[in-house]
Amino acid sequence: MANPFIFRELSPTDPFCNREEEQQKLLSYVRAYANVVLFSPRRYGKTSLVRRLQAELSKQGFVTIYVDFFGVSSVFEVASRIARGTYRAIHQRESLLNKGKRFLRSFKTFRPVFRAAQDGFSITVEPVGSRGESIELLESVMQELGDFAVGEGFPVHVTFDEFQEITRLKESPAIEGRLRSCIQRQKTSYCFVGSRRGILLAMFNDRKRPFFQSAVMLPLGPLRDEDAVPFLIALFEQGGKQCDKMMSSRIVGLAQNHPYYIQRLAFEVFELSGAQISQDDIDTGLENVLLSERFGYEAILQGLPHPQIRLLKVLAEQPSPSIFSREFLSRSALPLATIQHAKKNLLQQDLIDKDENGLWKVVDPLFARWLQSL
Repeated sequence: MANPFIFRELSPTDPFCNREEEQQKLLSYVRAYANVVLFSPRRYGKTSLVRRLQAELSKQGFVTIYVDFFGVSSVFEVASRIARGTYRAIHQRESLLNKGKRFLRSFKTFRPVFRAAQDGFSITVEPVGSRGESIELLESVMQELGDFAVGEGFPVHVTFDEFQEITRLKESPAIEGRLRSCIQRQKTSYCFVGSRRGILLAMFNDRKRPFFQSAVMLPLGPLRDEDAVPFLIALFEQGGKQCDKMMSSRIVGLAQNHPYYIQRLAFEVFELSGAQISQDDIDTGLENVLLSERFGYEAILQGLPHPQIRLLKVLAEQPSPSIFSREFLSRSALPLATIQHAKKNLLQQDLIDKDENGLWKVVDPLFARWLQSL
């Protein structure tokens, strides 16, 4: 029997653990043309959720545009990714004959380039004429997108995934300003998605930034026990195996309700187990997950100075209500000024955070467990 657990980005047709409340909120915001910031730690399923959202919107007649800014390296690339995402969205909605006419009429900054691919066509873009100033090119693309939404009569939804990546560019203030100026004039709904929460939240909550209070903030939290446990039981049963409530709860608890790690651990347990899931299966599965994930964890530490690694290890061993208290300073054996600097940098990298109970902790639960073993 094929393993039913998936730990890559989920397609709209893959099994999905709840998130009905979040999806309904997103649908309501879209229909009201409200912009939304969807944020969470890494690998919480944000992209899978917006993909499902856009699949539902497409059924309702929306043109859904998805743009991933991960690794973007220039203003020109920001503009070209938006153009490419727009053309791909229209490509999915129109016949090939009509597409060519619409492209030429609505968009003049970039032209689409079609190339044969295994599934039909792939689309890239190239600028029309000389590039000019990249920031002006970006503004032109955004204006054309807004004009398309009005002129063609389609409701349009746009997702900018890993939106905080634009802050890596030296032109970030100008990019934020131009994007905000164009978006506020459009009758189009935008979803800004990101996992570098500190950076993303600063973009929308700092009154000196262009996007200040321009979108609804929607955090994506960990999965609830009452959703995750029956989800696991059902998928194990679908795969021909029995995982009772106690064992399912154990998997969810070890993953600390983290969506990716629940699926990842369940995958390993399914591979190891017989017809009935046992505690030994779960313990061995956890060891396998930590073994396979350690390469990523090691890469994180390689990019950090010793004081930041020390702060991570101390918090992994015992979360703390204060990292500036006398007790914590003694436990960490680090000076106050060093902890202050380390905290700032680890927060920016989304490696530590204060949880709902007011405790400072390592964000990634299995990274924390791995740190404890060092």
